[in-house]
Amino acid sequence: MAARDKITIDVNTLAIFLVEDHPGNRYVAPQLEEGLEGRFIPLTPDIVPVRAYWIMTRQWGCDREESEKAIRHFLDHYPTVQYCRITREVVHVAFELARELHHDAFDTAYLAVALQNQATGIMTTDTDFRNLCQKKHLRYVNPVPTRVLEKFAAWKTA
Repeated sequence: MAARDKITIDVNTLAIFLVEDHPGNRYVAPQLEEGLEGRFIPLTPDIVPVRAYWIMTRQWGCDREESEKAIRHFLDHYPTVQYCRITREVVHVAFELARELHHDAFDTAYLAVALQNQATGIMTTDTDFRNLCQKKHLRYVNPVPTRVLEKFAAWKTA
């Protein structure tokens, strides 16, 4: 990836990055860190940090205070991240893409954000995006090997 490339970061990527003992962290962290160091521009919808907090605390059982601390650290220490608003236009585009691609609007919202902000790709651990990105000429960036992705559904913190 080049320094001018914008890569849209999804909620799972951020949550996995912030939870060091998640099985995908060792794959996601180095890739996302490239953007955080300026090798590409990480772009994310502005609601993603709050959604990551929800996943971390509600789905994975992470400590609320530690999760908040991790989110706040991310927000305060990585100025390369560009946060974009989910505007009315983005929502309309997401629904249009959902209809066109026969896919849910949650995922196509990331496509809409990427397209509206001239991103070159999407970083995600969701394999559904491979086909979606291809159809919209976006780069699909999933740093986690398939054998590790298979462990995600069963993973929860202690």
